[in-house]
Amino acid sequence: MLSSFMNAQVGVNTTTPSRTLDVNGSLRVRTQTDESANSSYNNVLISDANGNVDYVKKSLLNQQMVSLFNLNVLPSVNAGGNGAAAIPVSISNQSITLTKPAFVMISYSVPVTLSIAATDGRMKILRTHLNVNGTNVIRSSNTYTNSTATGTNLTGIFYNTGSYTTLLGAGTHSIEVLGTCFDFTTASQCIQGGSFSGTSFQAFAIYNDY
Repeated sequence: MLSSFMNAQVGVNTTTPSRTLDVNGSLRVRTQTDESANSSYNNVLISDANGNVDYVKKSLLNQQMVSLFNLNVLPSVNAGGNGAAAIPVSISNQSITLTKPAFVMISYSVPVTLSIAATDGRMKILRTHLNVNGTNVIRSSNTYTNSTATGTNLTGIFYNTGSYTTLLGAGTHSIEVLGTCFDFTTASQCIQGGSFSGTSFQAFAIYNDY
């Protein structure tokens, strides 16, 4: 009889308990204590879809970083223009899929190549845009002014760099870098992208791994 009593299962609002204490209903605890600083409180209660309550070690609840894409080569696009022609041109548009909400960290280093030295004495703007889901979130630029007094032989490679972190929901998202250069007579005078050392476009997702 004693053994039967000690192994009995108790049900609240149920006549068929499946565990030592089986509550068919919600649970309320009126008084709780903050034990955040108490290292002996190292278990976190969890439950499955059937309401079975158990625990996992607090130390196992961590953040998982997942690489979404990591590019070291980008298409080369003619980005030069002036006036209405100086509009951003897409360099790379990456589609990502998140299995659940995550913080997404994005960074880029886009080379900008000037093949012909400017001689008009006007300020030049070399700009790279970052768009997330079609919305511009970063514009990074290099600028310079050329003149006959200071020299007009500025050519070579510049790098536009930037980083951005945002919280995105589960589902598919687009992450795009675009380039524009102002004020250039022809589009081919300013090229963004390529495979130069230091080129990168990457994104990582940080999930709560529990």
